[in-house]
Amino acid sequence: MCYIAAYVPSAVYWRYVMQTLGQKPGMYETFRAYYIGHLGKYVPFKAMVLIVRAGLLNHQRTTITAAGAAVFIETMTMMAVGAFVAAVVSVFFLLTLPQTIEHGHWLAFLTFGVMIGTLLPIFPPVFQFVANRLKKYNIEIAGLQFRTLAVGWMLNIPVWIMLGVSLWLTMVGLGMTSESILAELPFCLLAIAVSVVFGFVSMLPGGLGTRELALLWILTPFFTERPIEGIDPHTMALVIVTVLRIISILSELILAACLAKRGLNADQKSIR
Repeated sequence: MCYIAAYVPSAVYWRYVMQTLGQKPGMYETFRAYYIGHLGKYVPFKAMVLIVRAGLLNHQRTTITAAGAAVFIETMTMMAVGAFVAAVVSVFFLLTLPQTIEHGHWLAFLTFGVMIGTLLPIFPPVFQFVANRLKKYNIEIAGLQFRTLAVGWMLNIPVWIMLGVSLWLTMVGLGMTSESILAELPFCLLAIAVSVVFGFVSMLPGGLGTRELALLWILTPFFTERPIEGIDPHTMALVIVTVLRIISILSELILAACLAKRGLNADQKSIR
């Protein structure tokens, strides 16, 4: 439930971006397309995310081109915020608990670099320059301003916090004794942000392998310092990584199936 709820602000931001591009998508159809589109990330290069989300919208109110551009802006904003969160938290640990993260300096530099790399394509002057070269697609870009990105950052911070809470709940559910969620949340934020962002950069389907390696890299030292009696730290980290992946896949499949079925029933009624 926490994992599913985490993406609600992202869906809201996607609709907001489409509106700034002159479109009028409905609330329900936006959420339906957004969550079903999650399954597209398991296709190489993630292009199916754009195709599925844009294809599920009502094209009388929202053009495919504008919806696709909004998907790009929303995704890059989310990754930029995730990289920023990872960079800030890694610097925090470097200053307070340097032994917590192996090669923490490199991690801070890498995440700041990813943040800049994901921000640059959606920087309004850059995006507008590219859009002007694609005039045949008729993308309304006048509404895309720095305010649009600011709204995206405000909405995506809660996304990463909720994803961090989802990881924390998984760790507690598998036997970790928690002192305080406030004390452990920064570490969970770092772990989930690094894994998701690096998984996105890898362009592998669903970040498969990359996410898991990043999580193992960060979780193993954590459980080395806070061992669970009778369980090897690396084994504990591996179990958490595996269960977290299962939770994410099952959550996406179940929700997408429910939304797809409801959409199919609605289409059949409209035909009748």
